[in-house]
Amino acid sequence: MTSTEATYQNPSTPQSEADRAPWWWRPCGVDQHRINLAYLYDAFREAQNSDGRFKPCDKFAHHNERDAARKLAASMPDAGFIFRSERDFLDRAAAYLAACQGVTSLVVAGAGLPNIASDHDLHSVVRRREAATRNREQFTTRASVIYVERDPLVLAQLRPLAHADSGVYVVDADPWDPAAMWDTLYNTGSENPGLVSSDYDHVALLLGGVMSFHGGSRADVADVVQAHLGRLPDCAFLAMTHLFLPEHPDLAAQAREFEAALQYNVAGTGSLATQAQIEAMIRGTTPLPPGIAPAFTWYPDGPPANPPVCGNFTAAVLTQKPEPDDTLPEPPWRPTHT
Repeated sequence: MTSTEATYQNPSTPQSEADRAPWWWRPCGVDQHRINLAYLYDAFREAQNSDGRFKPCDKFAHHNERDAARKLAASMPDAGFIFRSERDFLDRAAAYLAACQGVTSLVVAGAGLPNIASDHDLHSVVRRREAATRNREQFTTRASVIYVERDPLVLAQLRPLAHADSGVYVVDADPWDPAAMWDTLYNTGSENPGLVSSDYDHVALLLGGVMSFHGGSRADVADVVQAHLGRLPDCAFLAMTHLFLPEHPDLAAQAREFEAALQYNVAGTGSLATQAQIEAMIRGTTPLPPGIAPAFTWYPDGPPANPPVCGNFTAAVLTQKPEPDDTLPEPPWRPTHT
């Protein structure tokens, strides 16, 4: 099966609707006057030298994003750690969910660009963890990894990863429009089965950083996340990161400086969320330990060497949608009014 056969297209948005959308909602694509956030993340990537030291090593970033990364790093030293810790958390959470929680469909919404080295892509990390933890008594099925992205330029880079025989798919859909995204994944408009089955699949949704750059209020973002949770089947997982406003006054002041640099000097968008605002986003779910915490602290392979203070400016949480409690009584019967 060719890679294109594992790539799914969402019907394009009517032009009139696209025109009515706020500027930050419209995909950046090749607009050179805007910073493409996926490429900004890429500009902060690092690779390890033969001597064990890390150095900047982007694969796709253009001059705009490289300049933006330099501006951001000038205003907030070690700013790249914020973005890298988000991606690292998603890798660890996805591998854990597939290998230890029996998740069969990993939906990576706002997938971003492929990694510098193909063996560092999220689906490669998941496959290694599955192989390392599998024994003779375990099933040999692998979790499907479904990359969801809305930006046409990023989709063009992701599509070569798609291969149905390897359980890797790329879907053109908008994580900020949960109803349309899940209609595409469930394929509700067709008799043919979609990539995800709400009846048979154990699903996990990964929202890595994409909600931080929603241009609405954090209450608007909570509505979007709640809409995603509403479409997820019972017992599904949600792994999410969001730029974070710490409670400590000194850290909060530095976090606000970082937010201002994002909004006014770099991307035009990017908002912090408080603990209470993130709790509102995941309302009705059961967070797994350690709850809402800095992304770099979530079950790392080992303690990071001298993590920068700005590592506290992005929070991560892994939470689960509860199963209905069958022991609760049925609501009282009421006659219909005619």
